[in-house]
Amino acid sequence: MKANEQILERMRVHNTLLCCGLDPDLKKMPPEITVGNTSDEEKVLAFLRGVIDVTAPHVCAFKAQKAFFDVLNGGHDVLKELIDYIHTSNQGVPVIVDCKIGDIENTMEAYIQNLFGLLQADGIVVNPYMGDDVMLPLVELTDKSIVVLVKTSNPSGGIVQDVVIQDGQPLWRHVLDLVINRWNRSENMILVLSSTAGLNMEEIRTIVPDNMPILLAGVGAQGGSYTDLRKLLNSEGTGAFINSSRGILYPQQSKQFWQSAVEKAAVELKEALNKEGGRAR
Repeated sequence: MKANEQILERMRVHNTLLCCGLDPDLKKMPPEITVGNTSDEEKVLAFLRGVIDVTAPHVCAFKAQKAFFDVLNGGHDVLKELIDYIHTSNQGVPVIVDCKIGDIENTMEAYIQNLFGLLQADGIVVNPYMGDDVMLPLVELTDKSIVVLVKTSNPSGGIVQDVVIQDGQPLWRHVLDLVINRWNRSENMILVLSSTAGLNMEEIRTIVPDNMPILLAGVGAQGGSYTDLRKLLNSEGTGAFINSSRGILYPQQSKQFWQSAVEKAAVELKEALNKEGGRAR
């Protein structure tokens, strides 16, 4: 099954619009993990395996932020082992690597070889600013999810994305059109839209294909809200999802064992998203 189809299938079968971010930060991990003489790599693996074990039933995908692995000496191997662990222990849960790549042909070939060949990721996040040189090699990867930055949630994104171009539209609307009408011929694209920019989600939904997932970015620590989530759902009441990293991985201190606290945070957010999307059951 193609990665986009897996995401949509898990939304339906597992009744979830939640993606769990895997952003390992040793400074925030519970002491049960960080004490002892094991290596940082072993601590990260132990922590994230524990997170995966309790959150996998409640998510439509995992999203691993590559930067947090890159700062580890053995981070590449840790990420590879983690992706293999997810594929082995939770078949059908796609893993997206958030790397925000985008470069010319020979560099894209190297990225593809590493991310999909060596790491065996199911999807990646890309920056389309360099155009077809970035996107056309990815169009051919029909079974992979290509998550494209369209309108981002970072505060200063608008100084580039909101620039008005010749047709009177902001640049991000032009990128949206390219993703839908130029680069989605293999139906493997996913849109990234901001939850903090006050977008007309109802209007956007009318031009997005029913089977194209949308990642609503910036909810949680970045200050965004998921109140527009229902407006982004497709005809089946799925098709849009929220990623949470810090809110799930590092919940507020409680008397619960850390895995129980992580699971509780994931379940509560999943249920809140379903309620907001009119999908509660």
